[in-house]
Amino acid sequence: MQNYINQTLGCKAEFADFTTPKSFPMYLKSGYSYAKYCIAGQTALFVTPADFNLSSYKKHRTKIEALTSLKTVLCIDSITPYQRKALIEEHIPFVVKNSQIYLPFLAICLSEKYNQKADIEKFSPITQLVFLYIFYNNVQMTATEISEKLHCTIMSASRAYKALTDCGLFDCEQKGRNKYITPRFYGGALLKAAEPYLINPVEKIRYFKYEQEFDHYPIAGISALAQKTMLSNSDHDQCYAALKKHCPDFTSVITKAEYLLIGGTKLELWSYDPCVLTKDQTVDDISLLLSLDDETDERILSELEKLRRKHQW
Repeated sequence: MQNYINQTLGCKAEFADFTTPKSFPMYLKSGYSYAKYCIAGQTALFVTPADFNLSSYKKHRTKIEALTSLKTVLCIDSITPYQRKALIEEHIPFVVKNSQIYLPFLAICLSEKYNQKADIEKFSPITQLVFLYIFYNNVQMTATEISEKLHCTIMSASRAYKALTDCGLFDCEQKGRNKYITPRFYGGALLKAAEPYLINPVEKIRYFKYEQEFDHYPIAGISALAQKTMLSNSDHDQCYAALKKHCPDFTSVITKAEYLLIGGTKLELWSYDPCVLTKDQTVDDISLLLSLDDETDERILSELEKLRRKHQW
């Protein structure tokens, strides 16, 4: 990386000693490696994630810069067009090994080399549901089987089928008269490749004054995270998830301000049916991670990281 910077920018990147501060939380110590460089009079901390996740890095970067008082530069081996666009829009410095450099505080040198061509920016809800179903069950499926298993139309299943192959995550495999959608990656590798396209399933949240009969809905939010990890749920009210169009018409709906004042029950309205992927009465792990993407509490972030590592994501 150092040689690439020197050759590309025409200036010397000088290595400097760096020791992680004692105040660094464990997830920052174990999740990244660090190298301090001085480039053309500017000092920056080059940060290499063990497993790159765009949404996690944006949160962690803020914490790293606050603890070190240094500009950070993300170092990764590959990047997608979506990831690059997101990083540039938020002026986040990055270097892609032997490929691209974006240092807004010093210089910019961008190349059009990508490891993957993206034809879509984000999954539709049905595409994400199909993706997660195949991910969890590790199966090959035809569009007809997708339609039957996920209770959607053949047209919706076919569109999801096409989207997953168009973005390079799946291949179309012919077996006799049937065409099957087959993952090109498996496990954590599939999740990392799909990361730019994944969406937060929560479209809206409704708040209720009293405990409702929500037992037939899967547990979601912090309530679900508490069941899956060591997180205590004592400070949080119960939360459930339902497909948006299946939302019940209760009379005890309250505003968010009232909920924050008196407590109650939350019901997340999802863009796809959480019940399809539910096991053990809680929403699935990946959807849960995506639904809690905006969390800033360090206790919660720590448990989310553990859940992410469970899937090698």
